[in-house]
Amino acid sequence: MKNRLFSLFRRQMVGEGTSRHRHILVIDDTQIPRRGKLIPFASKHYDHCDKRFILSQVILTIGEVKNKVFQPLDMLFAKSSKEEGEPYRSKIEMAISWLKDHFIRHAIIIADSWYTNAPLIESCKKLFESDFIGRFKSNIILCVDGEWKKVKELVANATMNRTFRLGNKVIRYRTYDAEVQSLRIPVRVVVTELEDGSRALLACTDISLPSEAIIEYYSLRWTIESFFKFAKQNLSLAKCHSRDESAQSHFLILIAIAYLIFNDLLRILQTSEDNLTHCELFYVIRLAFSIFAVTYFSRPSVRTTESIFSECSYSKASQRLLVLLLHPRTG
Repeated sequence: MKNRLFSLFRRQMVGEGTSRHRHILVIDDTQIPRRGKLIPFASKHYDHCDKRFILSQVILTIGEVKNKVFQPLDMLFAKSSKEEGEPYRSKIEMAISWLKDHFIRHAIIIADSWYTNAPLIESCKKLFESDFIGRFKSNIILCVDGEWKKVKELVANATMNRTFRLGNKVIRYRTYDAEVQSLRIPVRVVVTELEDGSRALLACTDISLPSEAIIEYYSLRWTIESFFKFAKQNLSLAKCHSRDESAQSHFLILIAIAYLIFNDLLRILQTSEDNLTHCELFYVIRLAFSIFAVTYFSRPSVRTTESIFSECSYSKASQRLLVLLLHPRTG
């Protein structure tokens, strides 16, 4: 049910290459520490913060960014390579498989340095006709101005010659067209420097894309980090202790729904006056409880459900996911 639900949701929300606008997808994963070995999908994974292996669940998450708000499209449990009797797929392979299965085309795909590698970058460009924007690790070797060097050397010695303001931050940068030793396609790289002096190197497979656009696109990657943080702190992402695999997977659907509804309510509050009237306040409360009323007290038709959600001013993302949850067999 979960796979069908998210598949139908994505097809209705993203479409299959029919939109005139390029969809912005973000890929990342988060780690949920676990104590019980009987919890599904819990296994030994390396924790880069603690620099050791811990028992945990790893959730690969793929979502779309619209109006600078992250909308989760799918959340998948990754398995450890040490599990016996289970076919192993790396997170990179899982991401490529998801993009293939969901007919992603002509999108902009954004990820951090862990996912910025040849298999995913080349798959995005050649198989999915999409462009990839990510951050290179310091040990990557590339050729700039006819000279081969490591990323850390280029970043350390680059002389910034442009300035770009992103929100309240001033970013200095330098742009190069480069060849990467491990890639078979050219890339545009942008060395950035923040006001505190920290530097990074961003890479983009669209060599015609302006440097400012590359920086701005990559900044949207933090929307998925905000989603992870909010889901853990406010939506109990780490508190599902069921030993049933289906329950664990379905719990992720509830997390996605709750996050979408929260953003709808936040948007309503932000566009309202500072001093809400009692009517406005109760209207927001009614929005929050409408999903429970529909779920537990009735089983209306798809058309009726869509009408209820539309009247409650849910965003298109929330409406589609809620309707598909209540009517998983409808297409």
